[in-house]
Amino acid sequence: MVVTESHMAFGGTRLRAGVPVHVMAAVPTAWGVCGVVWKNHENESAEGFAERPTNALLCRIYTPGLTAPELRGQMLAAFPGCPEVLGDKGRFHPETVPEWFGELAAYLRDYYAAALRGWTQPQFVDHWTYWRPRLDWAQLTAFQRRVLEVVANIPSGTHMTYGQIAQRIGKPAASRAVGAAIGSNPWPVLVPCHRVIGAGGKLTGFSAPGGVETKRRMLEMEAG
Repeated sequence: MVVTESHMAFGGTRLRAGVPVHVMAAVPTAWGVCGVVWKNHENESAEGFAERPTNALLCRIYTPGLTAPELRGQMLAAFPGCPEVLGDKGRFHPETVPEWFGELAAYLRDYYAAALRGWTQPQFVDHWTYWRPRLDWAQLTAFQRRVLEVVANIPSGTHMTYGQIAQRIGKPAASRAVGAAIGSNPWPVLVPCHRVIGAGGKLTGFSAPGGVETKRRMLEMEAG
């Protein structure tokens, strides 16, 4: 299928045959608009028309808290020239987004509508094995990945401290480095960095819009 202007406005850095490297989309939720950025691989038909990006990797999730123009500005600052897939009230043409996008968009909408309370499993229940190979790990160091792999498996309604994660990865003196790695998390909510707290239960270190108060609100929502 040809991707037309009604589906996507192409621009920015492109792959060899004309498909943008990075693409963004805005997903409306009950808390505001989330942003999603993915990275395409070459995925062209013999005629040179863009096909559905089945090999795309998830680069970044932006949590709610900004206006739609502010969110787009932040995404463009991080990914200059990145085009946007346009949807209709959060619905996107399936041939313009990765095959995993619908599940991610539905999860974000349900999460912020408090429709996923009561989980006793990691953020995507038993689907972390599905999501792990679909993330753009290349943007992180090996240490950051080790930390985020632990964070990804913190069950809803629970939390861990920076020190506990440092112990878990075999670096008991690396609490500060663990905090920095968590601060680099490109996939908040999916990798639930809001479930990591300071010693004594102190809520610290949340760089998403709203800061610590947003972190508190998310933990309270998950606690039911």
